Amino acid sequence: MVMYRKDRKMTAKKAGSLLTGGVLMAALTLGQISPALVYAEDGETSLSVVEAPAAEEQEADEKPDRMQLETTNISDVSVSVIDVSSIVEAVMPSMVTITEHSVQEVMNYFGGTEQMEVEGAATGFIIAEDDDEIMIATNNHVVTDSTEVSVCFSVKDKDGEEVVAPAKVKGTDPATDLAVIAVSPDDIPDEVLGELKIAVLGSSDNLKIGQTAITIGNALGLGLNVTSGIISALDVEVNTDSGSWTEFQTDGASNNGQSGGAVFNADGEVIGIFNAGAVYGDNMGCAIPVSVAIPVLQNLINRETRDALEDHGYLGVTVVPVSDEASEMYNIPQGAYIYEVAEGSGAEEAGLQKGDIITGLDGLTIDSQATLLRQITYYEAGETVEVKVMRPTGTAYEEQTFDVTLQAGSRDADDADEKEQKSGHGRKERDEDPDEEDSPEEDPEERPSFSDLYPDAPDGLGDIFDEIFGGERPSGDGDEYFVSPEGDEGDF
Repeated sequence: MVMYRKDRKMTAKKAGSLLTGGVLMAALTLGQISPALVYAEDGETSLSVVEAPAAEEQEADEKPDRMQLETTNISDVSVSVIDVSSIVEAVMPSMVTITEHSVQEVMNYFGGTEQMEVEGAATGFIIAEDDDEIMIATNNHVVTDSTEVSVCFSVKDKDGEEVVAPAKVKGTDPATDLAVIAVSPDDIPDEVLGELKIAVLGSSDNLKIGQTAITIGNALGLGLNVTSGIISALDVEVNTDSGSWTEFQTDGASNNGQSGGAVFNADGEVIGIFNAGAVYGDNMGCAIPVSVAIPVLQNLINRETRDALEDHGYLGVTVVPVSDEASEMYNIPQGAYIYEVAEGSGAEEAGLQKGDIITGLDGLTIDSQATLLRQITYYEAGETVEVKVMRPTGTAYEEQTFDVTLQAGSRDADDADEKEQKSGHGRKERDEDPDEEDSPEEDPEERPSFSDLYPDAPDGLGDIFDEIFGGERPSGDGDEYFVSPEGDEGDF
């Protein structure tokens, strides 16, 4: 089993990322395991070895019927103690610790749920700068759902005090579990700014098992520490409920809080970004290969840094999630499934259709309904954004791209007094009238079938509809994500 290594320091913890199957499984958890130390005895034990006779001493009739295996050639090899202090000294000014706050639902003593602010600790490293920002690489799962992010630099100020600065999420990529956060140079004292360094990114294309791997991370949220080991495995499959990645494994210590830490080679170059470690195993940490990360990070650092907006723009669609199980079983692309397109919306004008699965927004990967909901809040009404979808074409899906102009929406309840509100699946809802009799509750058996709602859907999709969406259909009570131009409010 594998867990994300973002340390949670409060009593509430983030929902675990558990998914059966695959070589490794992931879960976000708390806890610390005390190390057990093993010492060698003073005495030295020798193996009793019987010497094989020299080849020339063997009798002709004793000659083997097949070629004999040779012994390993160890005449020119040796083991030496590795001192990585010079490498650590050189790269440490590029390392930072990250603290993030998020609001999460936790179960209370009465069996219900309540919201609680949770603090998490993780790691990052500086990868670029411009006149306005210092840009730092970390993991997507570190900053997902965060309401506040701050960075503590490894370089201290002239008084020996730690320097903490607020950070903004510049961009995320759930498909690779990568993210970039940005800090303004104006929030960093000049004496600290002058000592910071940008990490050198190497290559992971030609890694070999046994090569040096130095990991620096914010273990248990206690500050940066160093663990030196080797690359212990390549092409390791890491499966979590957030995604699946092919990574390499190191035998260095693996602790909570090391998510987003850098793995360096013997030349001080970054060869990986730490993001997961074993729960039921010792010294099994996994890292995203840097050659996979470089093009993603290059894209993220060149994005405009945005602030989340309360009055953001709307696509004009209702979307529902597709489960990982259904995606894998029925080969349905992961993303945000368009359940309905609002009439007159920007989405309709651009050509989006029900049944499309949104997989990209403005160059960012959309792997779920939640990701789309989160990303759209950074865009204003009137902006035109590129939306990438996978459209069903009979038995397969075809990628298509649309430019959608976001529209403004109103959440003003006063405007709803004389308007019917349209729910996520087309049902009409009216404000309560005390003089009207209560209408009977909807009979689930009388609800429209999938084929009624989606006559143009691919063959067989209706049969698995309930399994894909967990047996539930949008009811208008979920997260509000769209407001139509007329102000009618629905699920999205």
